Amino acid sequence: MSETTLFEWIERAPPAATALVFGDARISYGELRERAQRIAGGLNEAGIRRHDTVALWLPNLPDWLAIALACARLGAAVLCLNMRYGPKEVGQFMERTGCKALCYMPSYKGKDYESLLRAVDPACLAALQCVVAVSEAYARAPAARAPYAPEGARAIDLEALACAAPLAHVPAQPGDACIILSSSGTTSQPKLIVHAQGRVLHHGRDVAAAFGIGPDDARLLLAIPLCGAFGYTIAMTALAAHAPLVLMESFDPAETALAMVEHRVTHMFGTNDMLDKILAATGADWTPRDLRMYGHANFTPGLVDLPKRAEARGILMRGCFGMSETLALFAAQPGDAPLDRRAQSGGVPLAPDARIRVRCLRTGALLGAGEPGELEIATPDIMTGYLGNAEATAKAFTPDGFLRTGDIACLTGDGGFNHLSRIGDVLRIGGYLVNPLEIEEVVLASSGAHACQVVAVEAQGSARPVAFVVGSEAYVHEEHTLLAACKAQLAIFKVPVRIFRIGAFPVTPSPNGEKVKKNELQAMARELLASGEARS
Repeated sequence: MSETTLFEWIERAPPAATALVFGDARISYGELRERAQRIAGGLNEAGIRRHDTVALWLPNLPDWLAIALACARLGAAVLCLNMRYGPKEVGQFMERTGCKALCYMPSYKGKDYESLLRAVDPACLAALQCVVAVSEAYARAPAARAPYAPEGARAIDLEALACAAPLAHVPAQPGDACIILSSSGTTSQPKLIVHAQGRVLHHGRDVAAAFGIGPDDARLLLAIPLCGAFGYTIAMTALAAHAPLVLMESFDPAETALAMVEHRVTHMFGTNDMLDKILAATGADWTPRDLRMYGHANFTPGLVDLPKRAEARGILMRGCFGMSETLALFAAQPGDAPLDRRAQSGGVPLAPDARIRVRCLRTGALLGAGEPGELEIATPDIMTGYLGNAEATAKAFTPDGFLRTGDIACLTGDGGFNHLSRIGDVLRIGGYLVNPLEIEEVVLASSGAHACQVVAVEAQGSARPVAFVVGSEAYVHEEHTLLAACKAQLAIFKVPVRIFRIGAFPVTPSPNGEKVKKNELQAMARELLASGEARS
């Protein structure tokens, strides 16, 4: 863990150096520090103290980071709230963390967040001491009306809060919690993942060093939400490197492509489908000439040819791996690796003293290179634990301190690994572990459908795969043709018993995009199979 707090590290950046680029605005490190100092002073006057929790229910704005740094100055933790959350989710998270303050936008892009806040169960907001309203436009203008606050809490506009004197006393310590992220569980209560200031800073510096991100010639672009582990990690990497961060309020492919060129972006991280959409929104001769790499997470199956198409545009894709418990960029594929390896999730750990191993799910034995099993991780940048859940925290780690990731991977023999799937997603068929991506990619390549998901259910006396596809109005679903393609390319036990077309997948929102509810697809598959005879 770093012996320096986040704010102390930001204080070391040259005051005139650019910290953030947001639209037409350029904000220096000196301006960002002063803003955070005054917000910290205002929060302190409102009764927020070290070890308290402040919820941020905000989109990507410079003030998201200014408030987060203000909390770090105080030694308070930030609870990340997704802008897609409804009253029930907001209330549950705030009650579980005992939030003392909430920073939110009463209105954003036509959506009435004040009404959503009013709909939260008051019992969930019992610990609130203040509610801070942030104006929608980045004009730092006072809100048009007095912000709402539940009974017992003080309502204040952010601009009024930021008029306070800078916080003089600095109580924060490197071991203080600074960020609380939520897991994206779909069948049980999401866990609340806590990271300490020193570990976040240590991780940001590790990532910056590994990717060659320095203060003088690197520029990062962030187009995914700050409220998730992926977006937060990218932002903290830029700040840890004292480098500029080009912040996009939201992802728009064409606008992102323009920003990449205009601001001479050198590093970008995102999902594979984001880059696919950028390439689709630009002409064939578009090339971001300053871009050194695009670090990607393979969230969307079927984009098999994307790395090759990107390379033709001069874009070097590098597969990455991370999770909320380790922060997003735990590992990345080597930049000089062949294209087929860089296309995969996983890579070599970015922290010099991180360690990895793979354990057999059946026997518990440690495995060698090329053998799939559960990935276990040890790194100094790990979470401090799950908030209020010592039992789950203890269960997440092995007796010798490795995190049980819940992911299937195989070692590459050179200190790295290739990520295959989540354990919950992997199919156990015919005595083998089967990565559903293998089947999904064949179906997509043969069908022209937009998306495919494969689950395993009991059928014909054993566990069998069932596929679901989503297509456009023009898409024609020919199940027999798709099954024939699967039989021609896959082992017989991997061939789906049925391939169903549905209108949309059941999903749950997450900061990095919607995630498919596999349990609901399994239930749907069982119902559909029960209603008709499954094909062999």
